Amino acid sequence: MRRGVLLGVLIAALTAVGAAGAAAPKLSAEDRAQVNRTLDVFVNHAVKRHNPGAAYDVVTPALKGDMTRAQWAKGDIGVYPYPAAGQRFHKWTIQYRTKDELSVELILAPTARYRAKLGQILFNVYLHPSHGRWLVDSFMPGATFAPIGKPGVVEAARDFAGNPSAQSYNRGGEKGKPLGAARVNAKWAVVPFAVILLALLALAARGVIENLRYRRVAASHARPLSMRPDEPRARSRD
Repeated sequence: MRRGVLLGVLIAALTAVGAAGAAAPKLSAEDRAQVNRTLDVFVNHAVKRHNPGAAYDVVTPALKGDMTRAQWAKGDIGVYPYPAAGQRFHKWTIQYRTKDELSVELILAPTARYRAKLGQILFNVYLHPSHGRWLVDSFMPGATFAPIGKPGVVEAARDFAGNPSAQSYNRGGEKGKPLGAARVNAKWAVVPFAVILLALLALAARGVIENLRYRRVAASHARPLSMRPDEPRARSRD
């Protein structure tokens, strides 16, 4: 019986954790607008390398390092360069938010000039709050996708370990279909919790069945045995 209760408590706890992980963090309209402004300035200037100095005020001191504004303006900065199409970059997805950090995923597509050579890239962007604004603290490629018409190869973060600028799309194999606006969603993080939950539910069901079986057996042994008809009755002392 105790095992069934403990399993029930554990299942309830894991369910609560899974629900909390699945719930998307919320941002106020003002915060969202601030993030949009920061990303627009950062991508248009730091990532595209068009007047990098204009992005100096939207990054944290940690990302600037010891660089002065003049040094940063030269473009030799610790930001992954990419010829992103468009001017507005508001279609980002929140991964998590804490008191001191906001993590979002941003997918950038190349300009028409580079579409045959470059594919989309999913960037992991980490922002820190500062005096009512959100500043970029880190900007890293999380996954790259093949250009349209190329084999459907996807490279994740681990592929950049040996070659930070790697985009090896021309690999052997069958030609894949053109990729659309692919997204990597944080909801996939809930899958392990779902698997564990199903396993625990199976164990809990088995425990309940075994407990009921044990109670039936115990109840049958607790009943008084009826006397057989041919068994002699004990003589009364009277």
